[in-house]
Amino acid sequence: MRPVACLLLLTGLSTLAACSRGLDVEIPNNDSAALVEAIRLANASPGHDTVRLARNGLYILTKEVQAGLLLPVLGGELTIEGNYAEIRGYAAGPAALVEVSQDAQVVMRNLLLAEGTEGALRNYGDLRLERVAIVDSSVDHMPAIVLNHGHLEAKDSQIAFNLLLATRRDSGTVLNYGEILLENSRIHDNRALGRQPSVAVSGGILNFGSVKVDGLVLDNNTMDAEDGPLLSFGGILNLGNGRVKEGLNNSPRCGRQ
Repeated sequence: MRPVACLLLLTGLSTLAACSRGLDVEIPNNDSAALVEAIRLANASPGHDTVRLARNGLYILTKEVQAGLLLPVLGGELTIEGNYAEIRGYAAGPAALVEVSQDAQVVMRNLLLAEGTEGALRNYGDLRLERVAIVDSSVDHMPAIVLNHGHLEAKDSQIAFNLLLATRRDSGTVLNYGEILLENSRIHDNRALGRQPSVAVSGGILNFGSVKVDGLVLDNNTMDAEDGPLLSFGGILNLGNGRVKEGLNNSPRCGRQ
């Protein structure tokens, strides 16, 4: 326990230490309700909060807690220590897994995010992913599996095996309007299906902002069109002011598109 004044919040399954320096919570395996509640408490708590998942745990999210979201919007300063756990969505209706608010500073480590049905991740703040996998998600009405309007960093991570049903004018497995830094990461085996002949679609990254890469691998991201030709690509497609900075160590390496 930190040497500061703390309030212990006792629940049937866990003990939460709410301190002036933030919250430190351990979530029991399979306790999705405790995960949701911990994020709500972290959002209301001052300081830097930490949520720790059970090692190799599984958290199944079956219902929306906010409109279109299976977890509360992440705010403030928050670290989620995944301990190689999985967060999976099994909601009846379309919903995303995670949204990061504009004022948030969030770190996620050693975590798998899977089976969002309206995309997996929306970032409007400052988000860092370390050894995070975003897999097996789909999207119908939203424009991306991973939507970034803020600052997003991913290290030793992957975005793979997702399905994008492109019904918007501009869509991408990753759709970037902000800043993205990708280090030793892979975007692979994603499929985008274009439903309008006028849309611009990328099975990899559709970029209107800034993408900086160091050891990025783009491999086997495919684009299929249902109705005529599209502006499409399986790697990084720059539009507007989109630019790729290859000044870290390596340019992106593309496999079969």
